Amino acid sequence: MSNKKETKDWVYWMHTVITIVLMFGIGYLEPWGSLETIGTKVLGIFIGLLWGWTFIGFVWPSLLGILALGLSGYQTVNAVLTAGFGAPLNTVLCIFLFIFAAYMDKIGLSKIIANWFISRKICVGRPYVFTLMVFIAAYVLGATVSLFTAILLLFSIFYNVCDTLGYQKREKYPVFVLTGIVYSAMLGFALFPFKAVQVMVLGSLSTVSGGLTVDFGGFTVLTFAITVVCLAVWMLFGKLIVRPDLSNFNGVGDMFEELRHVNMNDEQKIAAFFLCLFMFAMFAPSILPKEFFIAKFFNTIGITGSLVFVLVLMAMLKVNGKVSFNFADCAKDGMNWEMIVMFAATMPVSAAMSNEDIGVIKFLVKLLEPIFNNFNGLGFCVVFLIIGGLLTQVAHNLVLAALLTPVLYQFCIQLGGDPIAMSVLFSFSIATAVATPGGSATAALMFTNDWIGTSDSYKYGWTMAIISLIVVIVVGLPLGTLIF
Repeated sequence: MSNKKETKDWVYWMHTVITIVLMFGIGYLEPWGSLETIGTKVLGIFIGLLWGWTFIGFVWPSLLGILALGLSGYQTVNAVLTAGFGAPLNTVLCIFLFIFAAYMDKIGLSKIIANWFISRKICVGRPYVFTLMVFIAAYVLGATVSLFTAILLLFSIFYNVCDTLGYQKREKYPVFVLTGIVYSAMLGFALFPFKAVQVMVLGSLSTVSGGLTVDFGGFTVLTFAITVVCLAVWMLFGKLIVRPDLSNFNGVGDMFEELRHVNMNDEQKIAAFFLCLFMFAMFAPSILPKEFFIAKFFNTIGITGSLVFVLVLMAMLKVNGKVSFNFADCAKDGMNWEMIVMFAATMPVSAAMSNEDIGVIKFLVKLLEPIFNNFNGLGFCVVFLIIGGLLTQVAHNLVLAALLTPVLYQFCIQLGGDPIAMSVLFSFSIATAVATPGGSATAALMFTNDWIGTSDSYKYGWTMAIISLIVVIVVGLPLGTLIF
């Protein structure tokens, strides 16, 4: 035990030294290519961040990157901190989203939504319909509330189903459904542009392009089509290839009849209203006539402002004589500081890299030109999505979003791709990282699940990855061209 701890400590300090040397040492090397001294420093900081994020964690490497950028001569430390923690479409938006999701989870709305889907009468005597309803529940919760809540809650519910039906660990049906819950929740997670990976991609796109934005409605229509096709293919995969034994369902009857009679309490009804209001605020500028007051209002205040508006109403309202939404408690329970600090470091570093005077992105594009210049616009899009979809299975998707989005934008401009459509498709391709335990924290929930097992986790995980890649290319590219 002692030797293992000493080995881990040695590896940790080795990566610490490498991270520091990369951040502060590369800048003292002789500039090469088209890079000037400041460009070399910024590139070194970015490489150091990638190394630290990959092998250490997000918090102190991000904070050190902020300090390093402030000492590089690009901006002052105060300016870097302001650009990072004040980024409205990244850091600030995520802070409020964590608080909002924590309230929805705390109030019990997630369980109400899940129970509603699995208790429909249409499921009785129809195993595949019941299975689809489980997946849809995970999809909806992954899209609207929380990815981890969706998976853990549906896992818990399905374990009880297995106990009732007599299924054992690692039988085909439990493995198919449990892995499908993970996949469905991740597909839901990829639906809207206000989840972490999408926020990182779209924020980086806005930074490197000087303000290019993606329409909320167009984004959601495209990702909805992709995710629905992925889920349909997954169901066909289960029915035609996995073909689990469903005889345990015979004669069971209506397992969840009592759940159909469970009603939401007052607080849950209010929470559901605010969830719908937030969704409406996101779609209003896209679906309402531009001259309508409501469309103008939500378009003016933007996504982050719309969420703040909803939070104000939530904090203002009293239910049964008391305020239901406790901002401080939800902030304490829901905040993911690792992600927030990473966003705070990414935005100013991305801005520095895309600065034409510094020229880091131009330098990286020239390095990659021999590869991508062999393809036309469509060929480049296909190859880039495949590279992103495969890399995300072994590298953290947020790291890939920070690394590849600026490169994606430059090559789209150079080779004739649409940077808006490609950013949406790229965000999907790196959001579904589930084929290896290192792909995402979500994948780890699958690989550490005793009901599934490591072997089946790899088998089903790579199946999900391949389905996602094929669908995003075959369905996403032509549809993205039509929408954008």
